[in-house]
Amino acid sequence: MLNKNRWEGRAMNACPCCGFREGSGNPADIARKLRLSWQQRAMFDVFAGNFGKFISGRHIADVIYADDPDGGPVNAENVISVTMPSFREKLRKHGLDIDTKLGRGGGRRMVWAKSGRTARK
Repeated sequence: MLNKNRWEGRAMNACPCCGFREGSGNPADIARKLRLSWQQRAMFDVFAGNFGKFISGRHIADVIYADDPDGGPVNAENVISVTMPSFREKLRKHGLDIDTKLGRGGGRRMVWAKSGRTARK
């Protein structure tokens, strides 16, 4: 079961796979600094509530469009994919990143962005 807004008042922990911890912070503090669209804010809520856990595109779409009487657009996963590059860019400015894992058991997850020589891009 995915958490949507259960991160309020909690700090995000180190990356569960490698233990990397760029910073520590309350997601609410980080979210206040970001200028996010409603979709990006909903994605932030999903990722922050499940920090470090891989979440499938289908689950992300289900949570984001749960309140939509029509269940959201037919191509909701594509809408999320199109929104992802600008969302990642905003997160990276504040020390967070979205990892992607392809294949079975894959999806996306929010982690602390690695800095220095190990940084991607």
